[in-house]
Amino acid sequence: MDEESFRRFMRQAMDGGEPGFGSQPIDGAVRAAGRIRRRRMLAGASATATAAALIGTATLAFGASGSGGNGPPTAAAARFAYVANTFKGTLTPISIATNTPGKPIRVGPDPTQMTVTPDGRTIYVVNSASSGTVTPVSTATNKAGKPIKVAGSPYTIIMTPNGRTVYVGGLFEGIVTPIFTRTNKAGQPIIVGGKHSMVSMVMTPDGRTIYAVSGSDAVTPISTATNKAGRAIKTGAGETGIVITPDGRTIYVESASGTVTPISTATGKVGKPIKVGKRPGFMQATPGTVYVISDPGTVTPISTATNTAGMPIKVGKGASDMAVTPDEMTVYVANFDSADTVTPISTATNTAGKPIAVGGEPSFVFVTPDGKTAYVSDWTVGQVTPVSTATNTAGMPIRLAGAQEIVFAP
Repeated sequence: MDEESFRRFMRQAMDGGEPGFGSQPIDGAVRAAGRIRRRRMLAGASATATAAALIGTATLAFGASGSGGNGPPTAAAARFAYVANTFKGTLTPISIATNTPGKPIRVGPDPTQMTVTPDGRTIYVVNSASSGTVTPVSTATNKAGKPIKVAGSPYTIIMTPNGRTVYVGGLFEGIVTPIFTRTNKAGQPIIVGGKHSMVSMVMTPDGRTIYAVSGSDAVTPISTATNKAGRAIKTGAGETGIVITPDGRTIYVESASGTVTPISTATGKVGKPIKVGKRPGFMQATPGTVYVISDPGTVTPISTATNTAGMPIKVGKGASDMAVTPDEMTVYVANFDSADTVTPISTATNTAGKPIAVGGEPSFVFVTPDGKTAYVSDWTVGQVTPVSTATNTAGMPIRLAGAQEIVFAP
């Protein structure tokens, strides 16, 4: 898919259409064009997609925005933001101190999601689903290593806290493939069900269990000790995205029907579905609240103590992604189609602050590990805009064609 076709695809998705790729429909969560960012960090992420990857040559990022991209929030002293440039096949380092970009690093076609090792030395970049590869990049030399072949059509990615294993979810096949970082070799694919559906994943804080959803009306636990799938937890919800609470006690799965379902990680017991807004998209979890982007331009807070939804918070049209500051006091929401803004939400009061003008069509937002800067990427205009979290003011945009996912490293 060329750049112009992708732009039309994303515009249709953001405007409420139901575009598809061949026989692969794009559900409500995918529309949100979010990513997987992990409390997306590592503790839990939502899976909303950058519809770019859904296409094989573009992508969808389920499971991941937030404070530090798809990598663990270890590097409080992170010096660089690494930006995946769709259509360019490159990764660009940006100095956090000066907001100046360095020399692009060639990885593979249409890079999408990324994760970084806990020591910050290696970034693993998922290339287009059609390439079937993941590229390791050394942050010491800013050079790409040999692409790693994985099974199926790679899209989502997550890493264990000890940095020993990377797990890559398939876009269409309902499989998860482990990559062993010591050898950069892929292991045996793990079947999680939901053939013809994208896999979204979260990991428990201790790194022992991955929970994967793939549109199969079930959540599949995977033991990272054995790399074997456990018994699927049936929900009947038609899952599209997943997030885990920071304490690892509860996972929440969303359905395109407009509900979010809690599941206890201790017992596997499925709770009562919680009604949120239409077409729930990207999710983020803080210690007491799960935030869910929904149509039309709202974020619904869910109390993790009572599993009840609060009053929807109005943000902007086309809200696509969220990131939480490390102190968990503020959630930043990227509004893809609403006056080119990012909306801050106070987690203490669950009220929206004044929208921050960043220009373009903000798609994704990422907060540095020290919490001082939110970087807003915009693949349509081709820019990354730094926002000071102290003043909620935007700096000068950094021009980067097809800017999408961002991770941070020393």
